[in-house]
This record gives sequence, C-alpha cells and structure tokens, in this order.
Amino acid sequence: MKSSNIHGDEWLCRNCNTLVDNSLSQCPQCHADRPAVEDMERIEEEGEEVIVRDNYANAEPLPKAKYTFREGVLVNAADIILILGLFCTAGVFIAPMVMTIEGINLMLWAVCIGVAIFAVTMITWALLRTVADISRMLREKQEER
Repeated sequence: MKSSNIHGDEWLCRNCNTLVDNSLSQCPQCHADRPAVEDMERIEEEGEEVIVRDNYANAEPLPKAKYTFREGVLVNAADIILILGLFCTAGVFIAPMVMTIEGINLMLWAVCIGVAIFAVTMITWALLRTVADISRMLREKQEER
C-alpha cells in the first residue's frame, strides 16, 4: 500500500510520527523541520509505506518501571556488595604473593578467607536481590487489585 507523506491539510513528521498542520513549518512535538517537497516526492517514488494512526503522539503507553525507588536501592546495594566482595576475594588471593610471615602458611589462610568472603558476598547479594524481587511482585499484585 502506497501512502503519501501529506494527508489532507496535515503533514507527517518523519522523526516522531506526529501529524502536523500544514500551516506549521516545524513539528510541535520534536521541533523537526518540515520535509521539502522533493523529499516527500522521493519517499512516494520509493514506495515507502506510512502507517497512519488517529493519534501519533504517545500512541503507546510507556512501560512501567520494573522497580520502585526502594526496590532499586536494594538492587543497587546488592550489586555494589557483589563488586566489593569479588574485589576483596581477589585481594585475599593476591596478598600471600606480597607478604611473608614465617611459621604461617599464608596461602592456606588466603584460600579459607577468600572462600568465606566469596560465600558471604554471594549469599548477601542473593538475599538482597530476592527481597527486591519479592517486593516488586507483591507491589504488582496489589496494583492488579
């Protein structure tokens, strides 16, 4: 189906798909300039389709945010704890290469402490993310009612 860029006394903004009155030289939504007559003729010759809607501006509702502020704070805190925990775990494994203490097997202690830090980090990360997801699911369930 071949359609024109000009529809009656309106022209279609190719930037934001808003029907604009012919008396305006710029789109009121995105302030894009009206296309030249040559450009509109070229579009028609190439057979580019234009889908015409009743209301182009904000035709589809914006999706809801996945998390609220409170849930977002939990998710961000979990991610920060994960990054810091992984950094500390790596630091514990590097420390025996830099330090030496006689009579103590530093590598054995580094492995034990590294595993403990990693485990606590992963458990904390998982708990915070789970609490955020449970909060989101409960909120969405209440909004449905």
